[in-house]
Amino acid sequence: MDFYTNDSIRLDYQDRGKGQPVVLVEGFGGYQEIWSQQVDYLLDMNCRVITYDHRNHGHSQRTKQGLKIDQLATDLVNLVKYLQLKRPILIGHSMGASVCYAYLEKSHNIKAMMSIDQSPKMLNDSIWPYGFKDYTLGNYQTKASKTNTGHETLHGLDRRVISQLDLAKRQTPFDRVSSLPLLFDHFQQDWIKTLVTTQIPISLVVAEQSPYFDPQFAKVLADKSSLIKQIELSNCGHDIMAEIPDEFNQSLRHFIFSNLRN
Repeated sequence: MDFYTNDSIRLDYQDRGKGQPVVLVEGFGGYQEIWSQQVDYLLDMNCRVITYDHRNHGHSQRTKQGLKIDQLATDLVNLVKYLQLKRPILIGHSMGASVCYAYLEKSHNIKAMMSIDQSPKMLNDSIWPYGFKDYTLGNYQTKASKTNTGHETLHGLDRRVISQLDLAKRQTPFDRVSSLPLLFDHFQQDWIKTLVTTQIPISLVVAEQSPYFDPQFAKVLADKSSLIKQIELSNCGHDIMAEIPDEFNQSLRHFIFSNLRN
């Protein structure tokens, strides 16, 4: 299905089921098919499940317009309004979690949020040593411009995810170079204050073996707010929900049911 943003960019989305709305938000270079093992699981929990592709991603329109986190968050706010979702639960992976952080600054229409392996501040400095790898203000553009040759998973994706995801990648390849302005913008953001002053429950899911982030950042933030919870999973890398979907879904189930009571 198609949704048009406030600047007339076509986004592809899927809307399934009835009940508590849950919006699944992909990361940089991601595809909504990465959530294949969560969609049916959430539907079985009587949730209404929405997935979508960001501008310049997946099945959505290719464009040079609005390649900033703020615009992606505006896209999400407007998609939520278009679908008339009341107090949705947002679940974001990687950069998708940052889009959800930015959403918190734009809208109070949210019940709870789950972030998957995404520090609220990407750049390391003397105050925040929990950013992306060893990236700093002085080196992030040089480092981010290079193709990542490392592995973001620990043992690869679950085979049940691979078939749908690979098909989407073949149909609509991601152009990393044309999306570098978005990546650079992502690196410049800081949502630490937004999280520690949250008025809604936030669960930070981190990977013990993440190649990108020190999972300790979740504990640091959880110590600053009673509304922030830390969930640390092992035997996985950055793509937690697609690497160990069965284990992740158990944490997801607890998160959903605990927030349905709120």
